[in-house]
Amino acid sequence: MTSKIDTDTKGIPLKGPYPDHPPVIVLYTAMNTMFTCITGSIANHAIVKNNEAADAKIAVLARYDLGYLYAALIVLKVGQFLMGANAGNARKYAKVHTPDQHVYQVKGAEGSKLGYVLMDNDGKNGRFNRAQRALQNYQETYPQTLAYILASGFVYPKEVFVLAAMYATFRVVSAIGYTSSTDGRMAGFIGSNFIASIMEVLVGIIAFKTILG
Repeated sequence: MTSKIDTDTKGIPLKGPYPDHPPVIVLYTAMNTMFTCITGSIANHAIVKNNEAADAKIAVLARYDLGYLYAALIVLKVGQFLMGANAGNARKYAKVHTPDQHVYQVKGAEGSKLGYVLMDNDGKNGRFNRAQRALQNYQETYPQTLAYILASGFVYPKEVFVLAAMYATFRVVSAIGYTSSTDGRMAGFIGSNFIASIMEVLVGIIAFKTILG
């Protein structure tokens, strides 16, 4: 069950979803750096190291200068990261919590007297809104995840199949937990991001080995 959040007279929470310190960009950078270091070590030792079949495919990619396509995926991720940090910073100061993605205001002569329009987070309506948000969150990340699967899967097909199955499982767990409460999404959400990070690291390793290796 989702805990009740204290709000002002127009429905905006009194306390934001992020701590006052550090700045959001620092928080995001620290979290992503930690994830990348851990998943990079796992990917290197469990998948990349001493994989002669994969090295042969990387040589094919290098022959046709395709490493730059892999690098392009990482460039897109950097842009996404910066935009995510920007949105997180705006969310912090607007004090808007998940699952809300927007804040609406009733316009017109009497509109200024009314509260802001946010998602209903209580009862059956709340469960529906959070379940719908969990699905949309999956769909938002689907194109990027699919790109990682196809790119890294060319070189490491069996390993990436296992990672994709784990990713989907964690996402389902997150969706079921999110339906129950906003905090209930976190275990599956973190797990799926961890798996996605491994695939992302594989793409980065392939790009590095193909262009500079």
